[in-house]
Amino acid sequence: MINIQAMANSVFENGQLPVLVNANRQDYGRKRHDRPMHGHDSMCELLLCYRGFGVYNVNNFSYVIQEGDLIYYNCGELHEVVSSTDVEIGTYCFGFSNVHFSGLPLNHFIPKDSPHVRASQGMFPFLCNLSEQILKYNSGPPANRLTGQMLGISLLMLAAQMPASQREEPVSSTASQLTARIKEYIDAHYTEPLKLGDIASALNCSVPYLAHTFKDATGYSPIQYAIRRRIGLAQTLLISTDYSATHIATLVGYDNTNYFNSLFSKIVGTTPIRYRKKYLEALRGERNQM
Repeated sequence: MINIQAMANSVFENGQLPVLVNANRQDYGRKRHDRPMHGHDSMCELLLCYRGFGVYNVNNFSYVIQEGDLIYYNCGELHEVVSSTDVEIGTYCFGFSNVHFSGLPLNHFIPKDSPHVRASQGMFPFLCNLSEQILKYNSGPPANRLTGQMLGISLLMLAAQMPASQREEPVSSTASQLTARIKEYIDAHYTEPLKLGDIASALNCSVPYLAHTFKDATGYSPIQYAIRRRIGLAQTLLISTDYSATHIATLVGYDNTNYFNSLFSKIVGTTPIRYRKKYLEALRGERNQM
């Protein structure tokens, strides 16, 4: 007789099964709406790219992503997916909480030193079909939702066992190390008033060297990166709280709501309110995004 609980105990700490928090599909071909660098405090995410190509930035690494790739995000890591064209990348996105694989921290899919992107290869058609079934069953009566939960756990287990191959280079050069330190400083202070001189002083380097090094490595100036971090946090608050756009603007560091709205629209491609409406519709009104 198969002992399901014994198998769960061997895979997960205390035998506790993960919980599928949200599931949605980003339709390929829509006008691109960027989701700048952001993180989540209580869940991890798994994405399957079904069409398109772009770049996945996570922590201090960048990966080229394409159709068939599985994209992993551990809780607390800063990440973003950027389309290489003017239209959205087609992805299935699944958020999980209570993921506690034996030997890994809570809400971590993979070890921190493991590649964050893996090719699904021959499993791709099956994973696409499984993703569609999760979306189908992840709403409605309790029996449907339970089915969606079990299918979600199945996807998670398959993704966790996918073979890994090294697809990025570790940070090693002096310039790359400085870029990482600049990011760390901005990530800790981006909702505060920031000036290049303050960052340079904190890191004991000149303003020109700091600015040029960071721009060469990331494509953004340090202040542009700070703005994108603010907008990334604003997006998270828009889809996880009922806060007004004015209140969110204040929380991310802007006293002028009109200026915040202008920056948000320029970076994301739509207004804060329209962004909230679009994503809540895709998530069927659920706000479990933190």
